[in-house]
Parts: sequence; structure tokens; C-alpha cells
Amino acid sequence: MIKTRSIWISAASMSCIAISASHAFAQTARAPFIVPAWAFPTAPAASPAQKPDSVVLHRVPNAAREYTMRQVGNAFDIPDWFPPSHPQMPAPVQYGTRPNARACGFCHLPDGQGRPENGTLAGLPSEYIVKQVRAFRDSTRLAANPASKTNSMHLVATSTSDADVSIAAEYFSKLKLTRRNIVREVTQVPRTKIEVMLYAYDGAGTEPIDGRLIEVPETFERHELRDPTVVYTTFVPIGSIARGRRLATNGPNTPATACATCHGPQLLGKDAVPPIAGRSPSNLLRQLMNFRTGARHDSLSITMAPVVEKLTERDMVSLAAYVGSRPPSVSVVAKQKKGR
Repeated sequence: MIKTRSIWISAASMSCIAISASHAFAQTARAPFIVPAWAFPTAPAASPAQKPDSVVLHRVPNAAREYTMRQVGNAFDIPDWFPPSHPQMPAPVQYGTRPNARACGFCHLPDGQGRPENGTLAGLPSEYIVKQVRAFRDSTRLAANPASKTNSMHLVATSTSDADVSIAAEYFSKLKLTRRNIVREVTQVPRTKIEVMLYAYDGAGTEPIDGRLIEVPETFERHELRDPTVVYTTFVPIGSIARGRRLATNGPNTPATACATCHGPQLLGKDAVPPIAGRSPSNLLRQLMNFRTGARHDSLSITMAPVVEKLTERDMVSLAAYVGSRPPSVSVVAKQKKGR
């Protein structure tokens, strides 16, 4: 029982209030916002699927190892281009468990840097990672993607034991994020095409940015080789970073809804609240849209409700551009301040 201003409220009633608040957010935030398809690049895989080559050896810059494409695509013994860049991987990260619990490092990479379509795990609180896997498992973390509300993580989450999730979460939480993204404000963006779940450069020429956020790897080949050092460029409209800074600092509604209120003044996280600075802008954008539409509606999403409630597409692009451009660690922030 909880006593507040002489009114006794049962724990069961409090639980109902929390559930009702979550449900109300999902209902009110879902209707007015139309998700743009460009924010969730999705293209069908080749059919029939091509069998990966098992003869030709490939390398990435500065790596001593070589892998065939068949080895690169092995989700149960993942490629590791730079072993010295991270501690020894535990079994759930390197091998996973057949047939459906593929290795965590296959998508999120051995050093946790991840890729735009997979998300970055390095430096996230272990408790947060565990809760997010549970949300995937319970289908309370869905996607606003017009093409599909679920993705491969839902199958992985339902196929991975709690013990393995905890082991992997502890491993990734101790890794350090290195920002690999350059955010560029433009009026014209290089022409791109969709490659499965990612934009890739498509020859010469440009086209209007037209309010979009487009994230592209330096070379699609290195992205496909799961090179953790490949650089990504994010193209956004002129003025996005400054607009995003105002929204993140002052809040879209009130100062209480400012990003810094929960995620810390440098957006590097506080306690169990995850750090968001320096992470993939396109992934950040999709998560804002997931919250905005109610696709993410687990218990942790309730605090995001007043933040995303009135965000426009332009607001979300700006916030993602600004947050993704920020330094991902205290040491980098300190160096920047010292150099001023």
C-alpha cells in the first residue's frame, strides 16, 4: 500500500495506472504520425538466394585476417577482423546456439559497434540490454517499419536463454563506443539505392535531400564484410544539427522533456538510462519513430511518451542528426573542451 496526501492506493491500482498510461500513449501517439517509408529502407533479398562463395579470400584495411564470403556470413562462428580491439568473446557473442539463436556479434559485431540496421551495443548498461531483449521476446518492442513490424531480433530473442542474454549483455556493456559517423548538412544528396536494409551509393549524380536523413557506408563491400572500421556518412537537410541541439537542450515541450534530463548533459547516459551520443543517426531516427507511433511500448518507453508526443518528422531528423554527431565518450568531450 502507498500513502499519498492521505489517499491510500493499492499496488494493484498503481500497476493498472501504469498500464493504462502506456496504453493511452500508444493510442494517442499512433494516429497523427505517418511513418515515411524512406526511414526504413527495405528491399527484398535475391530469390533464389545466391550461395556465398567459399573460395575467394577477402581482406579489409589494416586487418591481418582473411575470410571467404561464406565465412563472413556464418552466424554461428562469426568473423573477427581485429581480435586485439576487444576482450575475448563469450560463446553467445561468438557462436550463439543453433538453429535460431545466432551469435550476437554477427549483427552487432565483436566490438559492439554494430551497423545502422542493427544498432550499437557497446557501452549500453547491461540491465538495459537485458530488458530490450526481453521486450523483443514479448513483442513490446516492435518496429514502425511500414513493411514489417517485426525483424530477426524477435526470433533471436525467443531462441536465446536468459543466461546467454545476461552473459552477452555484460560483455557489450564493458566495451567502448567509437563514433564512425560523419554528419553532413546538404541540399543535394548523392544518389543512393536500397541494399536489403541499407542505403548504398548508386553511381554518379545527386538528388534533393527533401527533408530526409540518409546514412551510407563509405563502401558497401566493406559493410557487407562486417568491417567494424568502415566509416558512414549521414546526409541531412541544412540547419538540422542546430535545430536538433535546441530540441535536445530545451525539450520539444518543456525542459523536462529535454534529452539531457534523462540521458545526461553530454547524452552519455545516467545510471540505467542508456548513452545515445555518437550512435547511428538513422537508427536513432527509427527508434524515435518507434516510440512516436507506440511500436515500442514496453515499460521503459513510458518516459519517452512526453518527449515524442508532438515531434514532427523534421524534428526527429534534426534530433537524430544532432545526437548522432555528438562525442560518444567523456574523454572525447574533455579533449574538445580543452582545444577550444
